[in-house]
Amino acid sequence: MTQSGVYQKYKLSVVSGGRPILPRGGNTSCCNKSQACLTPDELGYIIPFNNQIKVYSVETRQCIKTLKFGNNGILSKIFANDDTCIAHISIGDITSQDSDDDRKITVFTNDGSVIVLNYRGKLIDSPKYLNIKLAENETICKVFGSKTSDTSDSKEFKILTAEPTFSFGSQYTYRLYSLRPKEEMKIALEQVVESVILSSWSQNDKLLAFLYYKEKRKQFMIMSVFEKTSALPKEFDFQSILTSQDPSSTSSNNSRYITSMALDSDGSQLALGFASGVITVVTLEDLQTRVLKWHIDSVLSLSFTQDGTYLLSGGWEKVLSFWQLSTNLQQFLPRLNGVIVDCQPLGNDKYYSIALQMTENFSSSDFQLLLLNSGDLTSRVSINGPLPVFNSVVKNTVQPFSAISSKASTTVSAVNNSKKKHKKKLLKSKRQDYTTCAEINPLSKHIYFPHISAMQMYDFYKNEQVSYQYMTSGINNSMGKVRFELNIKDPEVVNVKFTKNGKWMITYEVEYPPEDLLSSKDLLHTLKFWSQEDNDVNWTLKTKVINPHSTGVPVTSILPAPHAINGSKGFLTADNAGGLKYWSFQENENNWCLVKLSLPNFNHFSNSVSLAWSQDGSLIFHGFDEKLLTIDFDTFAPFEGSGNIDTINEFNLDSEIQAIKVINNTNLIVATRTTLNTINILQGQMVNSFDLFPYVNGVYKKGHLDRLIACDEKTGRVALVINQQYEDSNLKLSMGYKARIVIFNADLSEKLGIFTHEEYIAWIGWNHDTDFIFVDIGSRLGVVGTTINTEMLDEVDKDILLNNLQPGHQDFKQQLLKLSSSKLTEGVIDHDQEDDLTLELINGNKNEKLINMNSFTNMFENIQNVQMDTLFDRVMKVIT
Repeated sequence: MTQSGVYQKYKLSVVSGGRPILPRGGNTSCCNKSQACLTPDELGYIIPFNNQIKVYSVETRQCIKTLKFGNNGILSKIFANDDTCIAHISIGDITSQDSDDDRKITVFTNDGSVIVLNYRGKLIDSPKYLNIKLAENETICKVFGSKTSDTSDSKEFKILTAEPTFSFGSQYTYRLYSLRPKEEMKIALEQVVESVILSSWSQNDKLLAFLYYKEKRKQFMIMSVFEKTSALPKEFDFQSILTSQDPSSTSSNNSRYITSMALDSDGSQLALGFASGVITVVTLEDLQTRVLKWHIDSVLSLSFTQDGTYLLSGGWEKVLSFWQLSTNLQQFLPRLNGVIVDCQPLGNDKYYSIALQMTENFSSSDFQLLLLNSGDLTSRVSINGPLPVFNSVVKNTVQPFSAISSKASTTVSAVNNSKKKHKKKLLKSKRQDYTTCAEINPLSKHIYFPHISAMQMYDFYKNEQVSYQYMTSGINNSMGKVRFELNIKDPEVVNVKFTKNGKWMITYEVEYPPEDLLSSKDLLHTLKFWSQEDNDVNWTLKTKVINPHSTGVPVTSILPAPHAINGSKGFLTADNAGGLKYWSFQENENNWCLVKLSLPNFNHFSNSVSLAWSQDGSLIFHGFDEKLLTIDFDTFAPFEGSGNIDTINEFNLDSEIQAIKVINNTNLIVATRTTLNTINILQGQMVNSFDLFPYVNGVYKKGHLDRLIACDEKTGRVALVINQQYEDSNLKLSMGYKARIVIFNADLSEKLGIFTHEEYIAWIGWNHDTDFIFVDIGSRLGVVGTTINTEMLDEVDKDILLNNLQPGHQDFKQQLLKLSSSKLTEGVIDHDQEDDLTLELINGNKNEKLINMNSFTNMFENIQNVQMDTLFDRVMKVIT
């Protein structure tokens, strides 16, 4: 097959997923973490992701516009660096005279790029791109805009930047510049504040507050962004705040360490949140203080409402607290999904924008953004991306402050060194295993991500979370953890599988006893069998089996039965001693039962355990350590041939077996730590072999290579992921990765395609149709597919098909005839030209070719991938 033919058949696209970002989440000195804003009509909620910008409707709670960076060459180049993120979004085009155009937004990145986008139009149009020249480690924090006068429409802009002072750990140098956007983004320095510990700004973007070191003493500074008044900047000593409080309450380090700060719009009140949980409100006119006590761990977020009557606070308790400052009365919004790391009023106090961090997963920073109605505190919009749990902590992971040290938090003493230690650990670690567990439901095609004690169901095609269901019973399910409770480990779902018809789910969870006990190492292993009603999103527990393979014995592998065995209503489980058990749903018992078992037959333990099942259900292939056994399912014993025929029921491989796949009931794909092999089942001999040693040796935990190998059970094609670490200019390993996906035919004799993805791929799976879906460590979802699916590609420009169908001029039929008539009159169109036209139309390219009646033929070749409600939703988004 020619190389051109290969790429016509398979194509790699990163089309879904992504993680909502907090642009200032990694800046420990900045109290305002998130960048979420409303559209001018207050009907849209704009959220930046690490791979796109999404606009959500406040009324319908649905995503109404997606601006994907990968769909535009300029944006792809700007955001190619993983450290580049959106720092600020301004409504309108600030670089033009018509700055009030509410169809456009001006996007500032942290490294100085400025892009003007039409968020209501077509991303294929080349966006306006400018650049602000900054110092090497200087990043943009915030852009302030204000009218020059009440009678003038012109605006002046200021930019606040931060530069870490590496010699002093977590301190920063802040600079305030004036910006002239109509003069090629020229900036002029106006103010420098060095050795900053904390920074914040008021809700009306007119005042700044800094806590910084001056002559080895902590000082506060309140300054105006635009106006030069005699009363500002105002400076006062940190010690004067402490002396006005109870001396006994300021004896510990936690009671003297400020974790958050907020300034009201009038510049009359300053709120300080301490690591001890105490909130101090300072009246700036006379420096009088009052203390608000409710939190029992670090106060992570503070914000005044626009009118200054309420103070919002949040932290580890997962409770949003409202303080009425005139009466000191409190209201609460309890039981949110994560630790509250940011809270901001929007739309003149009409809404509250809340940023949550799900700290249960300490392998990455999982954020969820909420938009609450301030009147009744009901959720208007809830936003998060896929939530995979990685085997190791990935880069750019930031944990919130806490008074107590844990894996999910950073303490006061560890603030200065945590980032450096994490970076050194990532560079020195020999095992760069960032794989994750995930599974695709064959019926709904949803991707299931075990998220510690919960399960996230994610729709790849709609690009949204379907459900988030707690599967175990733990502290975190009913309340937030604070202080020493952070070290209590909740039960963890470590594996999930589905029957071939998708109607039953099995989960395997591990429960951890409290630490510092004699029984701390006695883990509890549990299998749970779940069913789902037709119209229900959540799953119902049917059967629970505690310690299914005996006390303290883990379940190392789970495999669903093929259709030929009891209609696929069965599962096979294996342990680390060589034992096998077959579980099946018995109609007479109306329950799941243990039907067959094979006792451990090895005299040693190994976590390198793999299972495979022939499609007719007759043979089971059991990989244990470096041995591969063939087991007869009927007898549950090693397979023996009939008569005088010699059969080979055991293979010894070169190293520990990591994964086994049965291909077309003929070949067996066996991946070890060093090679990828093809064994012909009928001949009982090895057919092909590839050397994997340079790529996977010492990289993956035992058994985790199986997460990077997927098999198309219809065609027998195999997808293999190989992750490689970048080398810098000195030939030393860096923190960057790239991945290659290799598609093989059924016996590994031919490579059907090799694709490169510029990030570490953590998992790949078959979508039970024609494509392979993968997720990387940035939570981006991609597809290696054989067809162009407009549903997944999001059509790049969804408006192009109806662009010329304007209402009020002609009826729909006449306009369609007008679009096609000019091309049809020119003569017969050849098939090559027709295909090119179709591809260009779907990809949103602008050209002179017009739509003809055959333009949409290829759109429907793979229509079975698109469910009817998904198609209906897309149509409604286009026409409304």
